[in-house]
Amino acid sequence: MVVLAVAGAAPEAHAGHWTPFTPHGWSGIAGAASPLMLAFVGWEAAAPLTVRLRDPGRQLPRVVAVAFAVTAVLYLAMAGATVAVLGPATDGAVPLADLLRVAIGVRGPQLAAACAIALTLAATNAYLTGAASMAAALVRDPGRGPSTLSGKSRAVRQERHGSVRIVVAIAAVSALLLGLVGAGAVTTAQLVGLPTTLFLAVYLGCMASAARLLTGALRLAAGTAFGVVLLLLTLAGRPVLVALAVVLMAWSRTPRSMPAPV
Repeated sequence: MVVLAVAGAAPEAHAGHWTPFTPHGWSGIAGAASPLMLAFVGWEAAAPLTVRLRDPGRQLPRVVAVAFAVTAVLYLAMAGATVAVLGPATDGAVPLADLLRVAIGVRGPQLAAACAIALTLAATNAYLTGAASMAAALVRDPGRGPSTLSGKSRAVRQERHGSVRIVVAIAAVSALLLGLVGAGAVTTAQLVGLPTTLFLAVYLGCMASAARLLTGALRLAAGTAFGVVLLLLTLAGRPVLVALAVVLMAWSRTPRSMPAPV
């Protein structure tokens, strides 16, 4: 869909749309940096699923590299086409739909909507599956795993119960947010800004953990990424307060000491 939009709209590109290059100044670039992270989030959802790979040490870096490269190329191409083709007219909530309208006509926005539903379902499946796998792993105790049939059945019931609770909670929050958007109480920008900030908070913790656990060049890479994510988080604005509240809530519910494995 992105390739169709970019290639189809390319003949309508105008060089004059690139000037001025920073119409809103560097502050505009800084303000856009944090929400743009939404284009690359999702690695944390797939992390619990890596145990399903036959050789994670070899396959996972390859998967991440290919996914990142493809995503970066597609989004850079779409960003360039958005500026070059739409120019000052880039004021819609869905620039990709506007590009498709230029590329194939009035059916373009309809195609964008249909593809958006399909892509959203795929992403939702990844998140729910990853969350369910993590919940199952947290329920089980590797050192004290059930050895009896009744113990195993109880563990399975606990895993299913935890998965159902996650799905119900996500459905409730999603219904609330969609209702607020439909009522006009929440804008698209706000809907993007808040989850992006929460993602950045997760990544900040991941990079801090990686910097502690890894060694050598990997520790240096994690430390560098930690600094970049921290910078992006400081540019997120008020949603940082929500992320901080979530972090404090999680910290308050974390046991101060963990039982020693048997």
